[in-house]
Amino acid sequence: MPSNNFHKSSIKGDDLFTDFLKGAGVTQEEAFVSDGLVRVIQNWGEQLAAEMRINLLKQKRKASGRLLSSIAAPLKINSPTSYTSEIVAEDYAEFVDAGRPPTRTKGNGQLYKSIQEWIVEKRIKDNKGRKYTSRKQEVNSLAAAISKSIHRKGYKGKPFIVPALKKVSVQILTERIEKYISEELS
Repeated sequence: MPSNNFHKSSIKGDDLFTDFLKGAGVTQEEAFVSDGLVRVIQNWGEQLAAEMRINLLKQKRKASGRLLSSIAAPLKINSPTSYTSEIVAEDYAEFVDAGRPPTRTKGNGQLYKSIQEWIVEKRIKDNKGRKYTSRKQEVNSLAAAISKSIHRKGYKGKPFIVPALKKVSVQILTERIEKYISEELS
């Protein structure tokens, strides 16, 4: 289930959007009466989420597919004149995006558990020729070695969030809103 908010942008009555509407001679209620503006905001969020998924695929960052399928852009309606667009994804997306430095403490065991799940899901085998009494022992041994290496060395990220934000920027959203309002006024 998606659980991490990467980007939150709100269209509320206390920001530059209100000033823009005043300059255009439109009240918030008039701007939000039709669902057209809501569609503009929602389409932007969906485009941003899609660009993030494209970036992950281009980088071949699809181990299980959970992260890729978890990226979504729900639009929350706070009131008739306030909407929040947010991008949500799996918690570990930030580590895929930004990487992870070496761990200074022993950690909480979550990395080890996640590595175990990944090994089982991807059916990874030990290719060193070691003999194990069970698959569970093999998985535990591999997970311990991989998590130890990550704790010791960390790893570089593969940015997919910021490049998406650069391509589908908040400026683009602002321009789309301006265009929508100017078309509605004419």
